[in-house]
Amino acid sequence: MQQSKLLKKFAGETAIYGITHTLGRFINFLLVPLYTATLPVDQYGGLNLYYAIVGFAIVVLMYGMETAFFNFARSEKPSSVFATGQISLLISTGFLMILGLIFQHDIARFLEHDGEGHFVRFLVFILALDTLSNLPLAWLRFNHQPVRFGIIRITNILVNVGANLTFLVLIPWMEQKGYVSGWFNPDFGIGYVFVSNLLASGVMFVMLLPQWRSITEGFDKALWQKMWRYGRPLIFIGLAGIINETLDRVLQRKLLPDDIADFEIGIYSGFYKLSMLMTLAVQSFRFAAEPFFFEQSKGENPKAVYAKVMHYFILVLSFILLGTLVFLDQIGPVLLRNDAFFAHEAAPYLTPILLMANLFLGAMYNLNIWYKLNDKMKLGMYIAIGGAIATIVLNVVLIPLIGIMGSAIATLVVYAGMCFASYSMGRKHYPVPYNLKIIFFYILLALALYVVYNVLCAISGRLDLLWSVISVITFAVIAYFIERTPKNRKFAAND
Repeated sequence: MQQSKLLKKFAGETAIYGITHTLGRFINFLLVPLYTATLPVDQYGGLNLYYAIVGFAIVVLMYGMETAFFNFARSEKPSSVFATGQISLLISTGFLMILGLIFQHDIARFLEHDGEGHFVRFLVFILALDTLSNLPLAWLRFNHQPVRFGIIRITNILVNVGANLTFLVLIPWMEQKGYVSGWFNPDFGIGYVFVSNLLASGVMFVMLLPQWRSITEGFDKALWQKMWRYGRPLIFIGLAGIINETLDRVLQRKLLPDDIADFEIGIYSGFYKLSMLMTLAVQSFRFAAEPFFFEQSKGENPKAVYAKVMHYFILVLSFILLGTLVFLDQIGPVLLRNDAFFAHEAAPYLTPILLMANLFLGAMYNLNIWYKLNDKMKLGMYIAIGGAIATIVLNVVLIPLIGIMGSAIATLVVYAGMCFASYSMGRKHYPVPYNLKIIFFYILLALALYVVYNVLCAISGRLDLLWSVISVITFAVIAYFIERTPKNRKFAAND
């Protein structure tokens, strides 16, 4: 019964992270229709390009300290581990922040947005605040404080959304009505988005200041050296992960014709957002899973726990995959408020491919635990670097041939390949009894029901909500009867 209690605790924390994260991201996703309605598609593409670069920068700025904290807090005094990591981040962030401000115009030129150095300046300050907030947030996760974590994250998002609405909707409306004059500068454009983000990051930083109390423990050089050696490969793993997640938009900017590049990036980024339910589930799981997996590594039969977590996680993701696809015609127009998105020739195919890619990404968060627990970070680094190389090669080959569809296909192929590689290497170094037959069955069941849904819609001649409801109910019923059969949950034998 111990495993059941542990999983209930994990499920409870995941639910809290999920509710707060989902609510926060849902509020944040309100920005998608706002941006697509108020910004030209090419500006929306430029915005996503900037934030793609932010993804790379945050990995370098963190250099694995978050995961190193979770790892060494198991054996060292947690407050000392936090203090050492946070002081290290404070020094390195300050140094890199100065470099970013010095070379802001060069960075903008490299991104082919010459003259926008002031935007880079905003991003430098945002990055600094977010970097110094990450370890305090990890401290909350380590100490099982998901409610406080969620409140801070939601506050951050509410400030961001509120500022965006003020700058992009309220002030222009007030000027149109003649209530104010000269408050809104259309040429500043996406700069208002960056100002909003900066305000939100500042508020989150201030709310997390109480977590800095442990910094009084001081800097432990010997401990830092161990954390650095452990976390160093995570820089490459993180960079490779960001390459897999965001480099496609950078390469689209480089490889597509200049006159359509930003437009195509905007289309691709918009449809990427439609996989939001999958992304929300994966991120909610990640917040709870990393500290949980480290904590359970010394418990009773942890491998059975990890297998059971993977089983139910894939079940949930498969359900989300099917639900998103069969209700896509209802979800899509709510988020993407510009008809140009749905007029694009790749529109019917992007979301299914990207949803499957995100499902494999979620599976990797489970699979990759073997190298984090066994200090085999270099092996994990090789998998990540291999995936990054494959991402670059596939995008370079496919984008000139089939445009943004090439990026979507590359994302799916790379994540699926990395899952296979991680599973294969994990079997040798830390074998976990995953029930692969049931895992693949749930994924294939979701895809099969989506095919049946399309056939039924084609026969009836319209996209009927009835077929959507029948599809998800069918999946739920089949899953219910499978879960009632003990032999389908072999890893649960020790309960």
